[in-house]
Amino acid sequence: MLRKAAAAVRMGIGYPIAVLGTALLGCTAIVLTWINPRMRVINGVIRAWGKMIVFIGAVRTEVVGGERLERDGSYMLVSNHQSAIDPPLHIARLPVSVRFLAKAELFRIPIFGPAMRAVGMVETDRSAGLAGHRAINRQVDRVMELKKSLIIYPEGTRTADGDVRPFKKGAFRIAVDNGLPIVPLTLHGAFDAWPPKTRLCLGGKVTVVVHEPIPTEGLTSGDIDELRDRVRGIIVDSLAELRAGGA
Repeated sequence: MLRKAAAAVRMGIGYPIAVLGTALLGCTAIVLTWINPRMRVINGVIRAWGKMIVFIGAVRTEVVGGERLERDGSYMLVSNHQSAIDPPLHIARLPVSVRFLAKAELFRIPIFGPAMRAVGMVETDRSAGLAGHRAINRQVDRVMELKKSLIIYPEGTRTADGDVRPFKKGAFRIAVDNGLPIVPLTLHGAFDAWPPKTRLCLGGKVTVVVHEPIPTEGLTSGDIDELRDRVRGIIVDSLAELRAGGA
């Protein structure tokens, strides 16, 4: 009860700060990309936004295996999806500069949407079919040109019970089509930090495990199912170990 009360106070104070901070950082990102989309300071602006959200949410993060990622490498990061705090947490704490796949609706939000588009977040429209897939590949090409990494949550939505849902193929198809190494990420603790069906981020410790990159060069569409199942197995096994260690 005290935890919820503290979270309510914190979120009440933090929400207007987050809105104002998002607007200011979004405008800054838009201007900087107009000047030069390759400026390193843009990554700092994006990371500052993630840190702000994580701080307001009182989330402490431990990253295990971050040394497996090269700072300027381009990867397809694939993670289980536990809560609304996941994207800003990954942006704030991973050692690489992260872009993520976002629903088209988010790009309609004033300032936030144009800022996401400016910095290279990938817009997805599930109703667009083959044309949408081609549009995603064009945006992924830009992410690679900028030497950034793309993160996707292949469950398609947040878990309702903390367990890992079945994975969709999209992330793995994009990785194979673009020759991106796939890096499985295991997220543990975010489900408890921000439970489903609540607007309150309760906070707490979240662990992110960065697994060994899996090369995709030479793979074809026929390898996608096996690749998807392999990555999901890595994450499921790792999550079970993390849960057992915290028991």
